[in-house]
Amino acid sequence: MCIYQRVRTKNYIKYVYCLKRKKEVTYKTCSNCKSKEYKKVKEIKKKSSKLAKLERNRFSILTNDLKHCYICHSKKDDLHEVFPGSNRQASIKNGFVIPICRKCHIEITNNEEAQKRLQIMMQEQYELEHSREDFVKIIGKVVCKILDD
Repeated sequence: MCIYQRVRTKNYIKYVYCLKRKKEVTYKTCSNCKSKEYKKVKEIKKKSSKLAKLERNRFSILTNDLKHCYICHSKKDDLHEVFPGSNRQASIKNGFVIPICRKCHIEITNNEEAQKRLQIMMQEQYELEHSREDFVKIIGKVVCKILDD
C-alpha cells in the first residue's frame, strides 16, 4: 500500500483518497501512479549475543532432566522461566527454569496458583544452598514467608 493512499468514507461509502494528488482515486489509478512510495519495513530486533548465550546455557535447580516435561513427563517443548518479566534474565542465570511441554506451559501461564506453587518450589530449592537475603537480592521479593528453618 502506498504511503499516500488512504481509505475514507463519505455517507457510509468507502473510497480511496490520494494525499499526494489531493483527490479521490481508484485502486487501478493508484497502482499506475509514478509518485508511489511504500512504507519502509523495519528489521526485527535481534537478540544481543549476551542474551543468546544466556538462553543457550539455561539449567534448572529443580531437575537435571531438561528433555522431558517437569509436570507430565512427556517430551518438552519449552524452557519456562518461573519468574517472568523483569526477572526473566535473573531466572535464567540462577536456574529458575523448568522444562515443559506446550500443553502444560499454557496451563501454567493461565493459572496464577500454579505459577505461585512453582515460584515457592524454586524459592525453597534455592534457599537450601543460599540465604533468603540472596534470593531477595535476585528476585526483589519473598514469594513465601512460611519457609523459616
